[in-house]
Amino acid sequence: MKKCTLLSVISSMVLLGCSSTEPPQSSASTAESNVLSTQPLIPDTEAPARVLLRGEIMIGHESRTIHPCNSNATYWLELPTQVRTAAESMTTKPNQAMYAEVFGCFEPATSGFAQQFGSKFVVTEFNVISTENSNRCQQPPREARAFGNEPSWSADVSEGAIELSQLGKETLHLPVVNLEQNLSESRYSLTQGQLVIRPQMCRDTMSDSIYGWTAQLQVADRSFSGCYNDSSYPSDQVAGTYSQSIDNSTLLTLTLSADHRAESRYSYNDGSQDVVEQGHWQTLNSDLIQVTSVTYQGQQIIAVRDFELKGDTLSTQYETINGATYPLTNDGLNLKKAQ
Repeated sequence: MKKCTLLSVISSMVLLGCSSTEPPQSSASTAESNVLSTQPLIPDTEAPARVLLRGEIMIGHESRTIHPCNSNATYWLELPTQVRTAAESMTTKPNQAMYAEVFGCFEPATSGFAQQFGSKFVVTEFNVISTENSNRCQQPPREARAFGNEPSWSADVSEGAIELSQLGKETLHLPVVNLEQNLSESRYSLTQGQLVIRPQMCRDTMSDSIYGWTAQLQVADRSFSGCYNDSSYPSDQVAGTYSQSIDNSTLLTLTLSADHRAESRYSYNDGSQDVVEQGHWQTLNSDLIQVTSVTYQGQQIIAVRDFELKGDTLSTQYETINGATYPLTNDGLNLKKAQ
């Protein structure tokens, strides 16, 4: 299975986010003070499409986990060293729970403490990691925005326009006339200035939170610096239950949950006990869905099926088990989504 590595702002059409301070005169010194590392999170454009998880994380020697919002699942969490160090610096006690919005991909967990979880989530980018407000999972997802302090400002960000809000002032509507993206930044050219987003860790000066991107906004003769927070709305619409009758004797039901758990269940007409495989799923690209089973009837296994998505049907003709690829009989699988 392809290893997931660091992605950058180029990995999606619009990546923004991070909050911090802004000096009316000189923005450079303030911006530097909010950047927690001068080393950017460099992307790998060959990595799988990124998955977004919102949830509660714990970072300790023997427990680095994420518990997605509104889910019973728990995954081992693999963080870039610089992100892990920054997150640990905010905690005041061992295994302190923090809220996080992280992007990355799934891999089987085959060794160490991670093995007991079966699947691990490899973080490539993140929106926010915070020790404040343990009930953030109860709040709805947010659109992309940049923001900062001293003075307080925020900007809703979209491909078409930037909406700048400041205390005591009218909201400014700033149309985007051009968007340029590369591995080191996203640059929005505006009718009255520009917004630049860079993949560097940023600390919000008004809360105990870190963000994954810095933001520099120039409007006429005003300069604002801060952090950027990408949209936390889920992009996958694949979750659901898919099924197929095999040889009129077996019903295969594939359940893809919103928290990225995957269960393949084989039910037999002769009354035999169901056979169950469990693991995770993720999108490789817009029409290719990868389902990885990490347990078979409770025993460890790595079985990978790459399904082609056509409308409401998932199809595949091959399966890779513990590294060896085999053809599936009877023209493979064609699983139909329940309506």
